[in-house]
Amino acid sequence: MAELLAGAAAVVQVNTDESPALSGRFGVRGIPVLHLVRGGKSVQQLAGAQSAESVLSWFKRYTEGR
Repeated sequence: MAELLAGAAAVVQVNTDESPALSGRFGVRGIPVLHLVRGGKSVQQLAGAQSAESVLSWFKRYTEGR
């Protein structure tokens, strides 16, 4: 995903066991979960296992025109 979105977004993976404060900050209740973050705040999230096509569609829906 990081390669597909290169230049459009920074894609990071966080280990929730190693970063409980960050998990708490973003309200992670289960994994996997994707958060679209702007200005340090989660503006959208997508939970559960998803196909690459589904993730790209979700990303485009919330970022087009920005």
